[in-house]
Amino acid sequence: MKIIAIDIGATNLRVALFNNTKKVDEVKERTPKDSPESLSAKIIECIESLCKKGDFDRIGIGSIGPLNLEEGTIEMAPNLGLRNVPLRNPLVNKFKKRVYIANDAMAGVWAEKVLGKGKESNDIVYLTISTGIGVGVIVDGNLLVGRRGNAHEMGHAVLDYTSNDICGCGGIGHWETFAGGRNIKKVALEKATVWNEERTNAYDLAVKGKLEPEKLYQLAREGDKFATYLVDQINRVHAAGIASIVAAYDPEKIFIGGSIYLYNEDLIRASLIKYARLYSGFGVPEIEKASFGDDQVLYGAASIAINPPRQIERFASKL
Repeated sequence: MKIIAIDIGATNLRVALFNNTKKVDEVKERTPKDSPESLSAKIIECIESLCKKGDFDRIGIGSIGPLNLEEGTIEMAPNLGLRNVPLRNPLVNKFKKRVYIANDAMAGVWAEKVLGKGKESNDIVYLTISTGIGVGVIVDGNLLVGRRGNAHEMGHAVLDYTSNDICGCGGIGHWETFAGGRNIKKVALEKATVWNEERTNAYDLAVKGKLEPEKLYQLAREGDKFATYLVDQINRVHAAGIASIVAAYDPEKIFIGGSIYLYNEDLIRASLIKYARLYSGFGVPEIEKASFGDDQVLYGAASIAINPPRQIERFASKL
């Protein structure tokens, strides 16, 4: 079976051709942000560059959200700046193939269940720590989807009800607000205003609103005192989120991916587990790096097309 797998991220759009479970080719583009229709048009262009004659069987999509699976759209993408982005209908109309759509983290957890290290487990979570925060969940062997496809939006769980910080989705006090990569410059600036110790390179960048995630973790690795402090604070936020995940879903394993985690596991994992044990009254399950690295969502998109969970199948295009 030949599958087109699509990973729609806030920064990059990746489209790959899979032969059964093996990735054989891929194209990567910057994610279009100028209009909802420009994104679906770019996806079609990428697919045609891989398979000029439409020589494939199905399409699987792992996308940032929130989604509306009933309509086959991205309902709102806070990290993309677009609303009501059509996905399913333009692809069905163009290629006449079945299209399966899932939230990116939902796709990520299905990749673990179908192809990864979660094959033998019935209760697992995939957490992505990247531009945003995403969570995918399987409970009792069932993928949790929800009425529109947004059962996993734990990145928008409220971790501080006293906060006035507005998330990209419009809510306040969310996990993503305090620890998503997109918001790290803002968080750094806020922490710098109450920093009373030595001024460091990270501090100087923070007060200018220029402390990007990559630079933050680089400086922390070099021993910068403010960077080390800020990473610790962010790890506390992630740990609080994980404690909420444990309370809600009781998983036996949590797999973590996303660019920030994958490239900085040495600065995150041990601290995150330490604080999660402090915050959780239900213990902390086994925590592992996700199976497919940067390709997690691509393998997830392929997985939902190869072995569609019934919760996704009901939203798939009918041909």
